[in-house]
Order: sequence, then C-alpha cells, then structure tokens
Amino acid sequence: MTIFMAHIAAVLPDPVPEPPPGVEGFTTVLNWLAWGVMMLGLAGFLSSAGYLAFAGFTGREITGIKGLVIAVIVCVLASAAGAIMRVFI
Repeated sequence: MTIFMAHIAAVLPDPVPEPPPGVEGFTTVLNWLAWGVMMLGLAGFLSSAGYLAFAGFTGREITGIKGLVIAVIVCVLASAAGAIMRVFI
C-alpha cells in the first residue's frame, strides 16, 4: 500500500502558483497595504513604549505592556502574511 501511494505521489504534478495577467496593479496595492500595516504597527509600538515610560508614574504599566504585545503581534503577522498564505494555498 505504501509503495502504491508513493507511486501516485510521484505521478501527480506539482503546480507552481502564477498570478493571472493583469493583476500587477492589485499586487502593488497589496504591497502598499502591507507597508501601511507595518508602519501602523511600528507607530503603535512606539506610542505604547512612550505610554509605558510615562505610566510608571501612575501605576498603569499593564496597559502599556498590552499595547506593546499587540503591536509586536501585528508586526509579526503582517511580515509573515505571505508565508502564512503560501502554507494554506
């Protein structure tokens, strides 16, 4: 049974994803959108770091830490979106 499955796997083609013609503008917009998300994540990170610096005086450090964690998650997901999509598509 294993040899049969290996033979079928060797016969099946391995298609390479290729964008259809005319989607260059759409991919450009997606690249701009990804850049914008990264900039917003960076702005969120910097503003959360600034809030954390001043929150030490009022005892509200947990809010700044939550903001930092969310900003880091946004940046990681935005930069890994292409790789994540390649896994599922």
